[in-house]
Amino acid sequence: MKNNLPNFIIIGAMKAATTSLYTYLKQHPDIFMPKVKEPMFFNNYKQENNYFVRGRKTKKIRTLEAYTTLFDDIKNEKAIGEASPAYIYNEKAPELIKEEIPNVKIIAILRQPISRAYSNFLHAKRANREPIGKFEDALNEEKNRIQNNWSPLYHYKAQGFYFQQLKRYFEHFPKKNIQIYLFEEFIKNPQKITKEIFKFLEVDDNFIPDTSKETNVSGTPKGVFGWLIMKLRFYSMLPNIQLSKFLPKFILDFLFLSVYSKPEKLDTKLIKKLTKKYYKEDILQLEKLIGKDLSHWL
Repeated sequence: MKNNLPNFIIIGAMKAATTSLYTYLKQHPDIFMPKVKEPMFFNNYKQENNYFVRGRKTKKIRTLEAYTTLFDDIKNEKAIGEASPAYIYNEKAPELIKEEIPNVKIIAILRQPISRAYSNFLHAKRANREPIGKFEDALNEEKNRIQNNWSPLYHYKAQGFYFQQLKRYFEHFPKKNIQIYLFEEFIKNPQKITKEIFKFLEVDDNFIPDTSKETNVSGTPKGVFGWLIMKLRFYSMLPNIQLSKFLPKFILDFLFLSVYSKPEKLDTKLIKKLTKKYYKEDILQLEKLIGKDLSHWL
């Protein structure tokens, strides 16, 4: 077995632009990212999670030997990484990562928890994995789903308690090895944030990635073609590839608009109401943990 293990990991959060970050970092000549964007190895290593999930289950990477093969194509890259946004939520992941890669650097992007939950809900709807039609109804059903061992994919609300989740990482890794960014600052100025991350990873921060392409955008299937695409994804008949590598942006935009309609936006008052109801205390604790002003989330 080769000693091919990453020296940095993007741990989350889900639906917080981690796919975009993966795409931007992958462009850097001194950074290696595997073709599999979300190995989710440390969610399945030394633990049995037989969750219920609608649709076809994907093959899990469970052994260290299989995980290291993802990095077999490493050449002379200095920073070796992977992006599995489900790591932030998995209780055992920090300890398992520490056990195998004690000096690894940790990167997380955090999104306003209700906005993140809604995007997660839309993503599940788009993939035909969410049978409930209304977001609030899905939130109300979450406790029952967790008790019945439904996949974390459906833990829309629970995944937003970032203080509880990041606290585990700060207990296992030195603060200097952890970098936390906010979704809104990343979306507003992706080149500024990627430059900061390049410095953190100790690679050439003068490199400017192409940040013009949005990836993994949520939407609702429309028309016969849209539902056909959704069904193909539901039955895992479409490969998980980066179409942006093969098609220009204007064609991707046309295809997306042809297949998906823009989802209904959440009412601002509802976001504030649900945020204060579920997350106020966690956000206040998170502010102190990561040293960032999060008053705009409330």
